[in-house]
Amino acid sequence: MDKKKVIKFIGITYAVSWTIQIIVSILFLKYGGMKGKMIFQGGLSVCMFTPLIAALIVKADMKGMGWKPKFKGNIKWIIYSITVPMVITLLGFVCFFIIFPDLFSLDGVYMYNTMKELGMNDAEIKKALGMAGLDMKKLLLITILQVTFEAPIINMFFAIGEEAGWRGFLYPELKKSFSRVKTWIIGGVVWAAFHFPCMLLAGYEYGTNYIGAPVLGIVTFSIFCVMLGIIEEIIYDKTKCIWYPALFHGAINAAATVFQLVINGNEAERIEKLMIFGPAPNGLIAGIPLLIVAIIMAVVVLKKEKNA
Repeated sequence: MDKKKVIKFIGITYAVSWTIQIIVSILFLKYGGMKGKMIFQGGLSVCMFTPLIAALIVKADMKGMGWKPKFKGNIKWIIYSITVPMVITLLGFVCFFIIFPDLFSLDGVYMYNTMKELGMNDAEIKKALGMAGLDMKKLLLITILQVTFEAPIINMFFAIGEEAGWRGFLYPELKKSFSRVKTWIIGGVVWAAFHFPCMLLAGYEYGTNYIGAPVLGIVTFSIFCVMLGIIEEIIYDKTKCIWYPALFHGAINAAATVFQLVINGNEAERIEKLMIFGPAPNGLIAGIPLLIVAIIMAVVVLKKEKNA
């Protein structure tokens, strides 16, 4: 491992992304509403490209990352990367709502209240959700289909900025000096820390009023990134194409938003407290399916390497 190059890569990534996150978090808290949300989301979208920029600055082997899409032999991984994130998310819903059944609802109140807080009126909300003539069950089905088959493709072009840095440069470098398991753990924690400023300042991922805040959120999200990193590193290793872990990354980001359609908006205070547990797949309870998938994939890969 080129230690100086790795440290420089992490330093540049953190310096740029943390600065952006701090600025947009402060602006988000200052303005609130739709304006604050757009500034915040826009800033985070820019941050997603900082690992790629840092990799370019440290002169990583960009050509060796597999930028040309490779379809032969990889169709199963394309299907896997598109569909598994939604399956994991839906199973996470089951885990969460079995324990908190009273928080499940298809009345749409949670999403309605969220949009109201952003300053939208009733007409704008209906237009945004496409609710005219649709009940929540139909809307949920349509959303799941869109999030599964459309959103991952769009999100992939943002996720590639992170994947080129993490899976394309950092993980391969770490593997030169550490075992695969240690690489997964170190890489996952580094990836998680990339998000810490916006989590701590603006409540990104879990809000700010959850049980155990802010320490439990940092620990939980680190575990989430380690598990997600295992899956994406294996996908990259199997396909030799950086677009496929980016596709999985984009799919899980999209799937994580569906919970807004199935949660009870009349229990806002309890939801804030319990957000650390789910129902998004980065929660301690809702993340159990992701944990299981990651462990199974890791065990299979390590066993094959041991027997090779």
